[in-house]
Amino acid sequence: MPKMTTAELKAMLAAEKADALSAMQASRLSDERTDAMDYYLGDMSRDMPAADGRSRAVSTDVADTVEGMMPALMDIFCSGEEVVEFHPVGEEDVAAAEQETDYVNHVFMQKNPGFLILYSFIKDALLSKVGIVKVWWEEEEREQRETFYGLTDDQFMMIVANPAVEIIAHSAYDISQLATANDKDAPAAPLASGPPMEESQQIPPKGTGEV
Repeated sequence: MPKMTTAELKAMLAAEKADALSAMQASRLSDERTDAMDYYLGDMSRDMPAADGRSRAVSTDVADTVEGMMPALMDIFCSGEEVVEFHPVGEEDVAAAEQETDYVNHVFMQKNPGFLILYSFIKDALLSKVGIVKVWWEEEEREQRETFYGLTDDQFMMIVANPAVEIIAHSAYDISQLATANDKDAPAAPLASGPPMEESQQIPPKGTGEV
């Protein structure tokens, strides 16, 4: 094994130090999130256990503050008709910017549960110091059935020759009728709010929607 240079040794030690500090920070952050959730739920048993014979009433200041902030924060994003707006760079971009604005808002608010995703995202940030939204793109096949009547032999053979079409019924009469089913790719862009405790891991969807 070749001898490690001084620069390589320093780089390796710096990386190890960064990993160690990151682990310590993650552990401290995890403890803070646990405390914040306990306070939100009114559980003070770890920090201020009630003495025997004394009142166990707990003031829910954390929950009251978080819930009191949520309407104003949601109003910022959801009070208008557009959650996202694209601005054109030049006059030639006006039409494209308008189309992008309409499409993204339609995907986010109509094809996905945009309001609930924003709500979970903001509340996670208030309680856990980080809010996560996962966005991905997927394609799926959707079957579309069609029935054709009065086809000529040439028209029938043209449909049969299409590899994306499956003939599910065919009757030959004086006027032919044909029922088909074909698969079409249906792109989708689902979104889901992710749990803040797992931002460094694969985030399983908490609530999803799709185009």
